[in-house]
Amino acid sequence: MTLIFFSIGNPGPITRHSCGHYILKLLMRENSAKQLTKQSPSATYSISIDSDVVYVHSNTFMNESSKAWLSFTKSEKKTVFVGDGNVVLVLYDDFESELGSVKLSRFKKNESHNGLKDLKKVVDDGDGVFLLGIGIGPKPVAATRDTMARWVLSPFNANEKARLDNEVLDLVNLYIGEIESVGGEKSDVNKFNARMKKMWKSQQQQQE
Repeated sequence: MTLIFFSIGNPGPITRHSCGHYILKLLMRENSAKQLTKQSPSATYSISIDSDVVYVHSNTFMNESSKAWLSFTKSEKKTVFVGDGNVVLVLYDDFESELGSVKLSRFKKNESHNGLKDLKKVVDDGDGVFLLGIGIGPKPVAATRDTMARWVLSPFNANEKARLDNEVLDLVNLYIGEIESVGGEKSDVNKFNARMKKMWKSQQQQQE
């Protein structure tokens, strides 16, 4: 089984909205992966292939994530197989969940996240594609559209970044380990997430 990480976000400095990119880079650094390489001519994505793990970084704006996906799946189809028992984890910022949480899911019928909404148009659910949401909340209370836009485009503070570097990365790795163990057989993601919460809680208690 090949594990494919596909991060979405905006180009430029890391903000809450680009949290998926930040986690991708943390995973790459931890695993001493090869440097990401921009793919020409469109350069809509960058890629690093390391044996049975593939790291893909979308270079488009969030609401154009489908362009990166289409370019990636077309250009790399001879070397990276989407489907055929392989698993794709789309790394994205989950503004509905608090910082410190991770959640596995499938695409919703009515996606509220612009990147996922755009990606959903071109992704086949049968290709082993799962969403791995990284919590960035709590979101502003009674936020307007403008308030939300400013918030998701704001940077993490030092304490939040430290949590991402340590606690969140550890939780992401716990998820990855379990996903590699069971492969794509996660038809009930709610049960999977519930099991992961128990595993994480047990791990934290052992460390106390």
